[in-house]
Amino acid sequence: MRLRILDMFLLAAFVLALAMPAVSRAYTVNQAQENFAAEVKSLPNVIQASWQSPLDLWVYADGVDAAEARSIAEQVIILARTNLGQSLCVHVHNGDYNPLATKCWSSL
Repeated sequence: MRLRILDMFLLAAFVLALAMPAVSRAYTVNQAQENFAAEVKSLPNVIQASWQSPLDLWVYADGVDAAEARSIAEQVIILARTNLGQSLCVHVHNGDYNPLATKCWSSL
């Protein structure tokens, strides 16, 4: 039962991320998210990390392939579990906002 709830939450977060690009521009980052984005920017190959919604962190990693993007997404999730403590979806892209890898985690 818990797994189904988690799956539904992650699906809802993903759909929300795709359906609400206008809301993402108006989102104000809190201090914990700002600090976390700065921490993510220190990872190898990461150029930029920016919150596009309360649940979506977009990570620009220059010159990475899909396997490297998945590795970066996993590293971000590990950091989120220990240093952020909030649910999120990480989208790793090469600068065009076309995700090479997406990984979500729920703190619930």
